Amino acid sequence: MSNKSEPTLLQNESIEWVKYDGIEYYSRLYNPQDSPAVANLIIVHGFGEHSDRYESLARHFCKNNFRVLAFDMKGFGRTGRKQGQLGGIGQFDKVYKQINHFANTLLLQKYSDTSKLFIYGHSMGGCIVLNYCAVPEYASSISAVISSAPALKFDTSATPPAILVSVLKVVSRFLPSIPVSSKTNPDDLTSDPAEVERFKQSFYNFNVFNIGSACSMFDEGDACRLIKAKSYTVPCMVVHGKGDKV
Repeated sequence: MSNKSEPTLLQNESIEWVKYDGIEYYSRLYNPQDSPAVANLIIVHGFGEHSDRYESLARHFCKNNFRVLAFDMKGFGRTGRKQGQLGGIGQFDKVYKQINHFANTLLLQKYSDTSKLFIYGHSMGGCIVLNYCAVPEYASSISAVISSAPALKFDTSATPPAILVSVLKVVSRFLPSIPVSSKTNPDDLTSDPAEVERFKQSFYNFNVFNIGSACSMFDEGDACRLIKAKSYTVPCMVVHGKGDKV
C-alpha cells in the first residue's frame, strides 16, 4: 500500500494550507531556530512528485539560516489529492503569479529580518523557476536562482514525435484536461535505491498529467532555451547530470 503518512515536523517547522485562486495549497515552512534568517528560499518541486521529498534539502538550508518555503503545486502532491484533479498544473503564467503571491504573503511581507529571496527548482520545477526569473516584475525580487535538471528539453526516447506534439498542442487549446500517463521510470530518477523505493511507495507521487500542462512545459522549455536565455539578468546556477534519461 502507498505511504500516506504525514511528515514528522521539527520544532521550527510548520504546515499551512493556503487558499489562492479558489484552490487550497499545501505549504511547509522551515524557520531558522537560533538566529535571524540571512535569506529566504522557495523550493519548487518537479513533475509527479511533492514538496516533502525535499525535506532534507530544506533542513540543510535551514541549518545555514535560510528560511525555506516549499509547497505542493496545483495538481500535485497533497494539493492535487485534496483538489481531486491530478497532474493539471495549468498555464505557466498563472503558476508564476501564484509563486509571486506566496513569496510576498508567506515570506517577504510576513518577516522583516531579510528581503533576500532565492528560488530553487528541480525538473519541471527547474523549468518553472528559470522562466519565472525571466519575467522582469518577478526577477526584480530574486537574488539568484538554482535549477537542477531543468525540463527544458526531453530525451528523444521519451518524447512523442514532432507531428504528434503539434497535434497535442492544438487539442490542448480546446481540451486541456485530457489525462495522460507518463512513462517515466522511477529507477531513472535517482541512483539511490532507497530513494527510488520511497518514491514508489508514496501516495503523493503519481505519473499522471494532462495535455494542457504537458504542452505548456514543452512551450516554456523551448522559450527559455531559445529566447529568454539570451537576455537573462538573474544570477543562476544550473546543474544537470550527463546520464539523465528523463
